[in-house]
Amino acid sequence: MYAMIWARKTSGLSEWDNLQEQFEELFTKLGCPRQMMLIAGAPAVASQIDLFISLPYSGLLSIFYEFDQISESELPLEAPLLVGHDDAFRVRFKFPRQGLVT
Repeated sequence: MYAMIWARKTSGLSEWDNLQEQFEELFTKLGCPRQMMLIAGAPAVASQIDLFISLPYSGLLSIFYEFDQISESELPLEAPLLVGHDDAFRVRFKFPRQGLVT
């Protein structure tokens, strides 16, 4: 298993697309590392969503505005994978029974 730095941000739904695009660009630029993934958690409020990112090292965290580093114990058990490797995702998470409601 690969070392991963995890971080979380509660985001407005309008920010989601830009963040996913930013993450995907970095993911591709770095050669699609297995330590990187972007997942979505269940929204606490209908107009917001919790986004979780994993990064290969903490120096990359400064690229992502308002993300706070968290421990693995703070991750959801179920989540949709937005960017990353499916097999690395399945080691830690289950796909949600229902998709995100937007």
